[in-house]
Amino acid sequence: MRVRSILPLALVATTFGLAAQTPAPRPLVQRIAAALDAVPAIDNHTHLLEPSPFRPELQATAPVLLRSSNPIFVSVLKERFGVTWAASRGVDMDTEALAARKVLMERLGGEAAYWKDHLALTRTAVALVNQEWPEGTNGTTLRWVPFATTLLLPLPAESLASRDPMTRADLGRSRDALTKLLRQAGLSREPATLDAYLAFVDAQLDRWKTQGAVAVKLYDAYQRTLVFADVPRARAAALYAKGRQTALGRSDYLALQDHLARHIFLACGKKGLPVHIHTSHGGGPFLRLQDADVRNLESVLCDPRYFGTHFVLIHGGAPQHEAAAYLSSNKSHVWIDLSAMPFLYARTELVRALRIYLLFSPERTLFSTDSPGGPLVPAGAEVMHIALSRHLRECLAEALAGLVEDGVWDESRALDVGRNVLQGNARRLYGFP
Repeated sequence: MRVRSILPLALVATTFGLAAQTPAPRPLVQRIAAALDAVPAIDNHTHLLEPSPFRPELQATAPVLLRSSNPIFVSVLKERFGVTWAASRGVDMDTEALAARKVLMERLGGEAAYWKDHLALTRTAVALVNQEWPEGTNGTTLRWVPFATTLLLPLPAESLASRDPMTRADLGRSRDALTKLLRQAGLSREPATLDAYLAFVDAQLDRWKTQGAVAVKLYDAYQRTLVFADVPRARAAALYAKGRQTALGRSDYLALQDHLARHIFLACGKKGLPVHIHTSHGGGPFLRLQDADVRNLESVLCDPRYFGTHFVLIHGGAPQHEAAAYLSSNKSHVWIDLSAMPFLYARTELVRALRIYLLFSPERTLFSTDSPGGPLVPAGAEVMHIALSRHLRECLAEALAGLVEDGVWDESRALDVGRNVLQGNARRLYGFP
């Protein structure tokens, strides 16, 4: 992989267009940033391979740093694709950027070479890619994380879908995906009994791992609470049998899902598949903060039955940073993922959050961006990945420097912590060489 610095010489002063208001970085910050710039990152959570069209009409309802007018996005769009940002240009910017992307891909020698170049530019050794199917991942630098949420929907789910339009659309896609998985397993519909369905789930986890999956993802916070009750097998079996005959009400369907989720948690531990769980606010107007609260997972994370399963708190439990940090601090099977925070928080807020994670759980904090494929930025995923990687690296250097200045670590130890956040912790979690 070619080595190219992603940090400008002005270092953090240009982050998110704040150069005019920001004092020059302290020498300690500069030294730490320069040393860590030589360390390629393992990005724990991305959506790099799922682009979606740019939708400028969504700008006014997005957090400020997620808008395409963010100076760092404007800069990267110009640097990478030669496209000049202007609010009046709308979707034309996306069209122009995608055309430039195609030309660049052809010049570099195809898609594989393009992604190699992109990962070198962002100083990324490995990017974990969240998507339903493995297409586009390569098992080395682009590693697959499929959606275990799909396995929690064995029966028609109108009582869940009726909650809001976004949930209905998500559940429709998940049910379609499950139908495809069942057919691939030689089944025309869901198995007749819960035991048989759980056998299918176990086999599917094995198939995913054989196909290259390094973890599984649950995004159920968009659709339901993260409280997964301990529902007995007999009750779950009765609900499954009932649901094959008549539609389950919401509370009954959730109880069935609770049992399925806990089964998956145990199975993933035995199979060496970490479980990623969305634990934060999110896109769209329908996610409920009370449902997505990371503290809802306590009954699972504190249960010794699940200590053999590694859980990754995707998005770090934001805004409940300290609660998530505490959950990770004294549990060797609970990890903090930093994704999404780089596009929600400016430097001051992000550094503050990073300090909390590093003080509580430096050995289990994972570098991550959550770079999506749109629809808020032209050319979506790549532009965001370049920008967010820079921002997070800069803030990590500042957080580490502050902890050195506070007497928590010396500079050498801070660099060790930074290297582990960038890649060492993830290598331990996933067993990467």
